[in-house]
Amino acid sequence: MTDLLEIDPIIDIIKLVLQTGYIKNTEYPVNLLIVAKPESAKTSTMDCFPQTKGMYYTNNITQAVIVSKILPMIENDHLKHILIPDLLNAIEKDYTTKKGFLNMTKTLIEEGITSLDTFNMRTNKIYNPPVKCGLITAITSESYDGYYDPKSEQWRGGIKHEWRTIGLLSRFIPFSYQYELSKIGRIFQFITCEEQQKSNEPKDKYKIKRSIVNVKGNPELFQKLMLSSQQIGQEAGGYGFRLQRSLQSLTKANAVLNGRTEVIQEDIDKLLRLGNWMNYHFNPL
Repeated sequence: MTDLLEIDPIIDIIKLVLQTGYIKNTEYPVNLLIVAKPESAKTSTMDCFPQTKGMYYTNNITQAVIVSKILPMIENDHLKHILIPDLLNAIEKDYTTKKGFLNMTKTLIEEGITSLDTFNMRTNKIYNPPVKCGLITAITSESYDGYYDPKSEQWRGGIKHEWRTIGLLSRFIPFSYQYELSKIGRIFQFITCEEQQKSNEPKDKYKIKRSIVNVKGNPELFQKLMLSSQQIGQEAGGYGFRLQRSLQSLTKANAVLNGRTEVIQEDIDKLLRLGNWMNYHFNPL
């Protein structure tokens, strides 16, 4: 069914983000937030990627699991990314627990965790250098935006405003989309006819290269990404500095996936094509 859904752009962005965990001299792996309606193949696309030592796939996670399991895996097993198909499973808790989880996540995916010493959460050692890893996750468009309350004339619920306020939203590359009407019609036809679709996808479509590679950047080419960085950064409540670093890492990842150790125009073009969905505009896929 993945062929019918035409989800190659989602596969491409996940693959690039995973590859950033293996780029030498990057500050941290890139983080990805996928936003779309329910039944939009968010989880099924993540399920396509093979589980390896560099990836930890889970449907739910807590602060305690991060401390007891994830931090040692980052240090000892070279864990690069956590994949959580539906982030609501991890954050739909009481306010104090949710706030603690979001703050820990914010630290883990950028500056890294050195130690924790609160009344209920302690690390048994000091990590030097700090341990960090990337996060790939998804959320529904309604859970992101919330809903509009006509009585108060305000948007309520949703993670958008809270994450902007605490500086978490700016740490993600966004990827939002929706299905156009013609695709919705094809999917319904496929379901009602009870068809069985055979996949002709190559076996290496979901594989990345898991050796650390030093990739030479190109400042002149990187400047072509600045407008995208600024636009995405403004939506996230920032300037776009983090986004620029992330986009540059993604171009290096694309170079590695194509067997190169230097960024060229082809890598910039790849990012600009994916830029159609690297925003919160929910453009048709």
